[in-house]
Amino acid sequence: MMSHGSSSSAFNNDQSVSSSSQQPAGLSRFLSQSHNPSQTLEDAFSRLCVSASPFNYSHSASPFNYPHSDFVADSPYGINASSKVHPYNSWAGGSPTPQTANLWHPTFTFNNYSSHADGCLDSKPLTRQIENPTFSGVYPVVPFSSNGMMSQKTSDDGFLSGGILGGNGFNILGFSFDERRLRWFNNFRECVLTLATDQLMCRTLQETLKTLTREEFDIIFLELINHVTDLMVDPFGNYVVQRMMELCSEEQRTQIVLRVTQCNFQLVRICLSPHGTRAVEKLLEYITSQEQRNRIMSALSPGAAVLAKDVSGHRVILHCLKQFPREDNENLLNVVANKCFDIATDKTGCCVLQPCINHAQGEMKKKLIASVMFYASHLAEDCYGNYVVQHLLSLGIPGVAESLWRQLEGRFFYLACNKYGSNVVEKFFQDSVEPHSTYISLELLNNPNVAMLLVDPYGNYVIKSALTASRGHVRNSLEQLIKQNSLMMQSNLFGKKLLAWFNKGRI
Repeated sequence: MMSHGSSSSAFNNDQSVSSSSQQPAGLSRFLSQSHNPSQTLEDAFSRLCVSASPFNYSHSASPFNYPHSDFVADSPYGINASSKVHPYNSWAGGSPTPQTANLWHPTFTFNNYSSHADGCLDSKPLTRQIENPTFSGVYPVVPFSSNGMMSQKTSDDGFLSGGILGGNGFNILGFSFDERRLRWFNNFRECVLTLATDQLMCRTLQETLKTLTREEFDIIFLELINHVTDLMVDPFGNYVVQRMMELCSEEQRTQIVLRVTQCNFQLVRICLSPHGTRAVEKLLEYITSQEQRNRIMSALSPGAAVLAKDVSGHRVILHCLKQFPREDNENLLNVVANKCFDIATDKTGCCVLQPCINHAQGEMKKKLIASVMFYASHLAEDCYGNYVVQHLLSLGIPGVAESLWRQLEGRFFYLACNKYGSNVVEKFFQDSVEPHSTYISLELLNNPNVAMLLVDPYGNYVIKSALTASRGHVRNSLEQLIKQNSLMMQSNLFGKKLLAWFNKGRI
C-alpha cells in the first residue's frame, strides 16, 4: 500500500501540477487549510465545489463566484468554457458542500444542468431553492419594488449590483428589464395564494399589489378570486382582500360580490368570523352600484337576527345602516323587528336594536317601536332589554311615553324593587313629562308597602328620583313618608343614605 508520502510524490509528478508554483491558487489554499493531513486526494476533491469562473483572490471578500467572461446566456450549458474547480463557492457564504454547489442562480437559469461534456456537475434549480430559500424565485424575504427586483438592499449586494445586474438595463446574462420583470412576475403569481396566508409575507404582498400595473393586478386578481371566500376568513388573508378592495375596478368588485353571495348564508358565515367581518366592512365601503347593494342586502337580510346578536357580525349590520340608504335597509330592519325580543334581550343585540330604531324612518320606525312596546313589561326587567326601553323614552317621540306607561301600569312598584326595572322607572321620572311622572308617584304612594322602598337596595333610588321630579302635593306626600319612617331608615344602610341626601337637600 502506498504511503502518504508516496501519494504526495505521485501527485507532485503529475504534469498538470508538476510544482507548487504551478498548482492552482485555490487548490493550494484549500490543502493548506486542511486539518487532516492523512486525507486522500479523493477526500480532498470531494469537498471541492464547481464554479463557472476561475477563482480570483482579489474578490475573496465576496462569497460569490461571478460568472465566467465567456458565459453565453443562450448556450445549452450556460458557459462555453470548462468549469474551474475552486475550494470556496457558496451563495450563502457558509461551508461549501457538493449539495450546495451553484453554477448559477436558479432564477436566472434556463436549463437544469445535467452532467455535460464540460465537466459541470448535475445541479437542479429546485434543489438549490429548497436548500437556500433566500434566493428562491420570488425573493420572499423582502418587499418587491416596481421594477420587479428587491426594494431593500440584500446582505450580498454583489449578487444584484455587481455580479448579475448591469447599470444599462441589461444584466450580464443578456436579460433586459422587461424579461427580468416577466420572469419575476411569473414566479410571483404562482405563490401569491401562499403569500396571502402567511403571517409575515401577507404584509409584503399588500405593498407589492400597489406596485403592480393594471394588467399585472388583473392577473393576480384572477389567481385569488376563486379563493376570496376562504381568504376573507383567514387571519392574514383578510388583509390582502381588503387591499384588493381598494385596488379593484367596479367590475372586479362585482365579481367579488357575486362570489360571496352565490351560496345561501355564505356571506352571513363570513360576517360571523372576526376576520371576515373586517373584510366585509371594507367591501361595503367600496360598493357603489345599486346592483351590488341589492345582492349584498339580499344575502344579509335572512341572517340579520343572527348577525345582530354576534359580537363580530353586528358590526356589519351597523355598517349597512351607515353606508346604505334607508330604502336598501328595509328588509334587514323588517327581520330585526320580527325578532325584536330575541335581539333586545341579547348583550350585543340590545346595542344593535337601538341604532336600528334611530335609523328607521316612517312605517318601519313605527313597526320597530311597536315591537318593543309589545314586550315592554318583560324587557323592562331584563338585564339587557331594559336599555332598549330606556332608549325609547329618551327619544322623546310623542305618544311613546304614554304607551309605555300604559303597558307598565300596575307594575311600577314591582319594577322599582327590581335591579333592572328600577332603571326604567327612574327614566320615566327623568325624561318623561307630566302627567306620567305624577301617575307613577301616586301608584307608588298608594301601595301599602311603599315604606319598603325607603330601605330597598334599588327602591331608594326610585324614591330619590321621584322627589327630584315631583312638585306640589305629590312632593309633600313623599317628604311626609320619609319623615314618618326616619327611625327605621337610620338602622338601614340604604335608608341612611337616602335620609342623609334628603336632609342635605332641605338645608
